[in-house]
Amino acid sequence: MSAFLSRWPVLQEHQVTAGDLDDGGVVSDQSVARWVAAARAAHLDRCAALRRRLEEAGLELEVQSATLPPGASLGRPATVLVTAGVREVWPSAFAIAVRLRPLDGDRDTAVNASCVMRLVDPAAGEPRELGDEVRDELIALEHAAEHFN
Repeated sequence: MSAFLSRWPVLQEHQVTAGDLDDGGVVSDQSVARWVAAARAAHLDRCAALRRRLEEAGLELEVQSATLPPGASLGRPATVLVTAGVREVWPSAFAIAVRLRPLDGDRDTAVNASCVMRLVDPAAGEPRELGDEVRDELIALEHAAEHFN
């Protein structure tokens, strides 16, 4: 395991149950997708400026692309530690990185997921600018990150 741990604004701990496993007894792909979505939502819940921008402009937040590791890459852990944070910001989109770390199982290597989010005008289907306030808030959340993974 690497000695370098990065900081993250969101940390969630999931106790792995039988319902989180596939037929082969390893973490299911559906569990990974669920945990990544929950961490992403927890991060977005911290973004008041983003919520205001969405509501005031009548925009929607869309997952433009997502990359998820296979659940089997986590093996058979007792717990999965999930962290999330924004790693890149562009004028009309931002990338949320998610790290999943299996604990007390047959594997100890973390895996990464990523999601690119964008603001979209639902009527036109066109992306819209984040704006300075949203950009600044996303950066501030990263600077205030207190969890390590």
